[in-house]
Amino acid sequence: MNKYRFLLLLFLVYSALHSQQQGYSFGYRLEYMPDSTDVMNTKVEDFTLFIDKGKSYFVSDNYLKRDSILNAAAKTQGFNFAKAPNTHFKSVIIKENDKINFYDNILKYYFAYTENVKFKWNIEPEKQKIGEYNVQKAFTEYGGRKWTAWFTQDIPVHEGPYKFRGLPGLIIKIEDSGSNYRYELISVKKKNLPINVIFSEKYLNQHKILSKEEYRSALKNINDNIINEASSSGITIAPESVEQAKKDISKRNNPIELTLN
Repeated sequence: MNKYRFLLLLFLVYSALHSQQQGYSFGYRLEYMPDSTDVMNTKVEDFTLFIDKGKSYFVSDNYLKRDSILNAAAKTQGFNFAKAPNTHFKSVIIKENDKINFYDNILKYYFAYTENVKFKWNIEPEKQKIGEYNVQKAFTEYGGRKWTAWFTQDIPVHEGPYKFRGLPGLIIKIEDSGSNYRYELISVKKKNLPINVIFSEKYLNQHKILSKEEYRSALKNINDNIINEASSSGITIAPESVEQAKKDISKRNNPIELTLN
């Protein structure tokens, strides 16, 4: 992006946000290490942060595409559902003020929890440029990890990827101290919140409300009994694939949050 297009984009985003217009989204790329015992095995997935009517919505791009495809094809005979993009991130994170609503879909289960988080940021004087953005360094701790963020006041949005927010500008990059998870901004687009089922009130209301501790316990129980849970959800795992399925689950041992807070 050349300098003039970049400055024009910043002006349009700034004007839209301050005039309470909607219609901008921020794309982030996540690089992460799902298996803490295999540091060479890193995965990549893209996400989008939507800003709409005082709330933000953070969701996997593959989950958005999957939701659209599956709902459009629900009445189509012979559709191969295996062609829908796969993702391990079937969550929708909705943030408003200090409240974070987390909605997740695991097999046949729909769980949700709410937490009130006010991140304690330590803003450092160190500054640099990431791409076209003037950024400044900040630290916080969350979920049992120490995080380093780089934010820009060029875009006056006090938001960021995943649950992170509360800095005086948009988070351009954030990474934990062990380089297990790193989000980085890859796009700014003029794009409205899409009309997907996963953003609908009907969909969100079907989730069972738990405490965060109850959610983590339920998730562990499902993973510990994944073969039976998959079967009860209508997923058939061939006998010769059972051990591989268990092995695959055991390799997802490095969640982004290690502790409750």
